[in-house]
Amino acid sequence: MASADTERGFTFAFQSSEGEKHAAKGRPEQSLLSALRNSANVFGEEEKKNEGKTIQLLEREHLRGALNLGLPCRCLPENAHLEVLFAGSGGGSQGREDVAGDQECAMFTVASAPGILKDPESGMDLCVFALGGETAGEALSKDGRFLPEVGGAGWQLVERQSRQAFQLTVAAKQLQGGAYELGSGEAGACGQASLPGGRPNLCELARELDDYLKGRPGGGEPWEAAQKEFEELTGGNVPNRVPSNIAKLPMGMNESVGTLSWNRPGNEGKASCFHLAQGHVLTCYHAVKMMVGEGVPESEWGAVVREAATVSFTFRTTGETQWKLASLKAVSPELDYAVLALEIPEGRGAELRPGLATFATKPVAQGVVYTVGRQFTEALVLVPLSQEEDDDLSGRQSFQAFSGNTFAQQARPERVPYDKEFLHDPAASGSPVISYYGGLVGIHAGGYKYKERVVEFGPTIQAIAASINAADHPLYQQLFATKSQKGRCSIM
Repeated sequence: MASADTERGFTFAFQSSEGEKHAAKGRPEQSLLSALRNSANVFGEEEKKNEGKTIQLLEREHLRGALNLGLPCRCLPENAHLEVLFAGSGGGSQGREDVAGDQECAMFTVASAPGILKDPESGMDLCVFALGGETAGEALSKDGRFLPEVGGAGWQLVERQSRQAFQLTVAAKQLQGGAYELGSGEAGACGQASLPGGRPNLCELARELDDYLKGRPGGGEPWEAAQKEFEELTGGNVPNRVPSNIAKLPMGMNESVGTLSWNRPGNEGKASCFHLAQGHVLTCYHAVKMMVGEGVPESEWGAVVREAATVSFTFRTTGETQWKLASLKAVSPELDYAVLALEIPEGRGAELRPGLATFATKPVAQGVVYTVGRQFTEALVLVPLSQEEDDDLSGRQSFQAFSGNTFAQQARPERVPYDKEFLHDPAASGSPVISYYGGLVGIHAGGYKYKERVVEFGPTIQAIAASINAADHPLYQQLFATKSQKGRCSIM
């Protein structure tokens, strides 16, 4: 950081100006916004042109986040370069307005997520700064970009790598340089924390499971009764898995399931996906996030996907056709899905497998479904819903189910931890979930630990379709509103 008596110089460029750099400088205690206005006429001219819009300052190389406009210049790293955006309408927070003086400055980053911000940001992390001995909660409440309720009772910061949780009463300087996710809701009786903008509410799922197990008839142990029901419904002892290439599914639906592979320096991996419709595949958001790595803003994910990823579908030949990816069309961290468009060379469209969107249907209340992975097809038994929900599934966004792994003594060895609360199976994550009658009802997203057992879960295809429709209606029309779909049960 700069000393207390030297000016801090930096450069900036407007996002719309193709990277032309301008110089600026400010006193150590001066805010970035003040420094830009006072030392660079070009900034003032551009600000007038975009009057009423929210100003965003991004620093991609060192801090890798959206800066608070009130950040003291002394907190900038050496050779900082800022990207200036004017977004939205009606104006937004102009940042903290404290007089920094010679107070010590600490900074940490918080992941951008729906439900915590007043105004849309760029998709990058938010750099939060604290002055003197402020706590993390005080820094968040003074930041100006978060909703008023953020930072109150029950909120915490979870470090991305270690998954260590910090209460907001911790001194901000203890978080210096760290990257965190901001979560609401303390761990409840189910022992799972709710983290908005990237995690399902595992507490809610576990409570639903609690209610089901408590309601089991008879005096036997609830898990014994659940396992017996599982074996009766699936027709055999656990586990119940068969290779996907021999699974007998309606219309050869397993042929539409593929592998999403990526290969980047120091980062190779695979996940499942399936052809949804019109050359678009559906997979999990967390799989794409694993592909691009930490610290990459969503605005740059498409370029990474095009460069690093391929998709293959064929089960029965050793020389599989590799499809490149053209673009990332839609993502949702809340529902954990991503839609990717394949690059289809002229004349090769006929090689695509059938699109499973044709078979999309409303959630199933209970019974057997099948998750069709790249390697295995596995029978799942849905956790029965409450009586109140049985007749109306219109608001159902997720499902949870028992698998053979739920009742096994140990988790399958190919499972690996994913962000502590999750268990991620590379052979299943992103797979379609098919009902007994051949309807596409959801995608498999992972598993969570419930009293030392693994319970599977994922978003419903109904919720995914509704999400795409709200964000990009033309894309929804392209994927789900085909002639063949109109003759079937509507998912909306």
